[in-house]
Amino acid sequence: MNPFRTDYELLKEVDYIFVSLDRKLSGEECHELAEKYFETHKRTTLPGQMLRVDLRPAFRKSLADVTPKFRAVSNGHTFTPLRSDRQGVHRLTAGGP
Repeated sequence: MNPFRTDYELLKEVDYIFVSLDRKLSGEECHELAEKYFETHKRTTLPGQMLRVDLRPAFRKSLADVTPKFRAVSNGHTFTPLRSDRQGVHRLTAGGP
């Protein structure tokens, strides 16, 4: 089954990519999730990055009952810098959205 991708911008340069298996998310659902994970976005991403919120464990479940996976992704780049708050080190890893 191919996942559904929904792009959402909460504020200018605060972008999210929501990935779900069963459907695209509504604007209201995106807004609710973006507010819920705003602190995660600030901790995880660098300027120019989006936060990918993988909701695939939520197949046909309430979004409130989901424990998503997060990943910072650069828009249009082959390499994604990752922020490591624990070590204060930035690493480059191969990957993309």
